[in-house]
Amino acid sequence: MKVYDPNSIRNVAVVGHGGAGKTQLISAMLFAAGAVNRLGKVDDGTTVTDFDDEEIARKHTLSSSLAYAEWNKSKINVIDTPGFGNFISDARAAMTVADLALVVVDAVSGVEVQTEKVWAIAHELNLPRFVVVNRLDRERASLGRTLDSIRASLGRTVIPVSLPIGEEKAFGGVIDLVAMKAVTFAGDGSGKMTVGDIPPALADEARGAREALVEMVAEADDALMEKFFEAGELTNDELMAGLKKGVAANKVTPLFCAAGLANIGSQPVLDGILAYAPSPAERPFPAR
Repeated sequence: MKVYDPNSIRNVAVVGHGGAGKTQLISAMLFAAGAVNRLGKVDDGTTVTDFDDEEIARKHTLSSSLAYAEWNKSKINVIDTPGFGNFISDARAAMTVADLALVVVDAVSGVEVQTEKVWAIAHELNLPRFVVVNRLDRERASLGRTLDSIRASLGRTVIPVSLPIGEEKAFGGVIDLVAMKAVTFAGDGSGKMTVGDIPPALADEARGAREALVEMVAEADDALMEKFFEAGELTNDELMAGLKKGVAANKVTPLFCAAGLANIGSQPVLDGILAYAPSPAERPFPAR
């Protein structure tokens, strides 16, 4: 059995309202990491974490299940949780043993009842959070409307670290606001990535979003705020360190863009988990 340093482990509870695409996003993450050799699909009953006959028939998660992936020499343990009210106890149990809650929000419906409930549980547990706006390839999907919904219900600390390239069926990649690069994906579900320059038509939007990200991160740390006032900017290393510290302190909640079924955006989410989420060694075990 391979033994991992605790600093190279991340324990993630994937939570959110039913139908937001949690299981499909996890399937894309496992495929991207090479944990499975094909992209499992909820509609086909081929995902790793929905294996029960009843779950396959209903196309909904009914109980929590565990999967893991190796990513950049680290281990990411992922708990897939149900998204319906009758099973909220499963989501709570998963969050009590996790070091990060990855809150999945549907890009059409926005924040829903169970989204608010799992957010409240994470707040009660003082659990760091990410938000993934999923299913951005659907008709009427909108990051702008979804972000408005998120901030109205969950708070202003949620800040994009990526922006979508293209809308609805044309969604084909993301802009990494830390590296300031465009990451585009093959349209065949393979998840093959190409990293390049930000499209000129999106350059102004990306600069504005990065400025907002830098300001939010600086606001969460007095030392970074001083540097920001002096220089008007943060280096990439300062921004990444500030993000990690802000996530751990629950002062910053990074938002990622993805489409699980199209296998777009899962690799940046995996990178973000390693870069910004705390390891078990960095979080004290909560008193019971």
